[in-house]
Amino acid sequence: MPKISPLQLLGAAGLVLILPLVIVLLMLLGVLGGLDSAEAQCAQHAEDKPLMGWPTDRHEIDGDWTFVHQGYDFKVDENAKVYASQDGKVVMAKDNEVRIRLESVETRYKFMKTISVSNGAEVKRGDQIGTAGTGSEGSDTEGAPIGITGAHLHWEMWADQESNNEWSIVPKPEENIFELDPKSGSGCSCVDGNLSGANNQQKAFNFFVQNGFSKEQAAGIVGNMIAESGVEPARLQNTDPGVVSPPDKVVNSPLGWGIVQWTPAGKMINPSRDAGVPDEKIASLGYQLEYLQKQLFGGGLDGQAGPAVKAAKTVEQAAYEFGDKFERFGGHEDPNHPTYADRKANARHVFDQFAGSAPAGNAQNASAGGGCGEGSGNIAEVAKNLAWPEDGHDGVDASIAKKEYVDAMEKFNDGSSGLDPYSDCGRFVATVMHMSGADKDYPNVGTGVQKTYLESSGKYDWWHGEPPGGMKPGDILNGPGHTYLYVGPWGAEGGGYNAASASLHGHVPEAGHLYDVGGGSGNFTVYRLKNAPQPAS
Repeated sequence: MPKISPLQLLGAAGLVLILPLVIVLLMLLGVLGGLDSAEAQCAQHAEDKPLMGWPTDRHEIDGDWTFVHQGYDFKVDENAKVYASQDGKVVMAKDNEVRIRLESVETRYKFMKTISVSNGAEVKRGDQIGTAGTGSEGSDTEGAPIGITGAHLHWEMWADQESNNEWSIVPKPEENIFELDPKSGSGCSCVDGNLSGANNQQKAFNFFVQNGFSKEQAAGIVGNMIAESGVEPARLQNTDPGVVSPPDKVVNSPLGWGIVQWTPAGKMINPSRDAGVPDEKIASLGYQLEYLQKQLFGGGLDGQAGPAVKAAKTVEQAAYEFGDKFERFGGHEDPNHPTYADRKANARHVFDQFAGSAPAGNAQNASAGGGCGEGSGNIAEVAKNLAWPEDGHDGVDASIAKKEYVDAMEKFNDGSSGLDPYSDCGRFVATVMHMSGADKDYPNVGTGVQKTYLESSGKYDWWHGEPPGGMKPGDILNGPGHTYLYVGPWGAEGGGYNAASASLHGHVPEAGHLYDVGGGSGNFTVYRLKNAPQPAS
C-alpha cells in the first residue's frame, strides 16, 4: 500500500474531511506502516474504543475547537483530576502544562494546578497526570474571551507532520474523538438502512447477523469485503483507503467499485439509478448491504452464493464460499489460491472482534430487515432506531410514528391499547427497555409507576441532578408527568439532539434535547441501570 505522509493527511483541514479521522490518526501513529493491503484494511477499522480517552471525569466538551480557539475546554472544578488521553512519553511537565507524545501525535494539557508526572515518564491512557487549575487564553480582536476562563482544562492535539520535529496543531477533527461513532444516526440494521456498530466492519457484520446469517457466516462475508474494499462503499479498485469515488465519476469505469467491488462499476450503479435511487444513497453502506442481500438470494450466478454461505458451519468455510460463489476473483476455482488464506484470516479477525457483542438475529428471514437491536442491551441505540432523528412529528396516530416503533409496540408493549399510546412517553421508554433486553420487567406505562419501580427495584442508581462524570447514553429521565431517554449526540445534522422522547397527546417518539435535570420546572431525576447488558455497539 503506498505510504501517505502525515503532511498530506493533516496539512489542510479539507483533506481531513475526505479521509476518515480514524485512518488519519492510525496512520500517524504508525499502526498501518509495513502492513500488507488486506491487513491494513482490516486494521484501519479494528479499534473498538474511542481514539482518545476523556481527559477529565466530565465527558462533555464545554469550549469548542474554533479558528481562534484551537483545542477543547472542559469546565471542571479546580483540583479536578486530569487523565492522559493516550499512551506515550511525557515530553513536558512544567509551567502548568503537560505534553504526552506517541510517535507523531502529541496531546497537550494546559492550566494544570498540580502535575503528578515527570518529564520522560511513560504513561498509559487513563493514568492521572495531575489536577486542573484556572487560566485564560486571552481575548480576540473584539475583546471577547477566547475559550473558557476560570477553572477548566484546555486540551490540544499536535502532530509532527514531516517527521522533522516541527510540531503544529492539527485542524479541528470532524468528529468527537472521545466517543465511538458519534454521528451515527441510529443503531440497528433495518429496512430504513440504519446500521449499528462502531465502524463499517462491525456495521456490516451486525447487518448480516440481524438478517438471518450466523455469526460465522457474517464474518466470512465481511472478511471478503475487507480484502475487496476495506468495507468502503465509495472505493474504486486500485485506489488507496479513504479515497472517495462517487458514482457519477466511476459509472463508466471497467474497474470494481463498492463494498464487494462490483465489476464493472456500472453493474450495480446503473440498475440502482434505473430504479430511481439517487447517487448519494447508492454510495452508502446501508444501501449497498441491502442490494447485496438481495443479490445473494436472487437469480443467476450471484444467487448461488447466499445458500452456499448459509450452509457454512465455520468462519473459514463461509469465507471460502462467498469468495468462490460471489466474488469469483481470478483463480477462485483453486481452493488453495493464496487469497483465500487472507480472506479467511480477515474473517476470523472480524469474528473475534465482534461476535461477542452481536445483536440478536432473525433466523426466520434472511432477506428482510432484522431484529433492529432486539436483545442487544443497548438502550440508546434501540431508542434511536425507534424514534425519528429530528423533531416536528406532531400527532398521535400510528401513521405518524416510525414503522419500527409501531411494530415494537405490538411486540414489546401493549400495542394500540390505551389513550394515544404512540405518543405516550412512558410507553416509549418501556418499549425501549423491553426490546433492548436491558430490563424486561420495566412497567409498561405510567411515569409515576415507573418512578416507583426505578427507586424500589434495586436495579438502578439515581441522582437528582447530573451524575458524577456527566450523563451517559441510556440514562432515563423521570420527572413530574414525563419521562424520556438521554442517548448522546445523534440525529439530523446540525440539530444538536441528545435525547429521544414521546409526549402524550403531543408527538410520537422523536429527537429532543436534555433539559431540566435536577432543577427548573421539570426537576427530572436521572436513573441509570446498575448492571446493563453489554451493548452491541
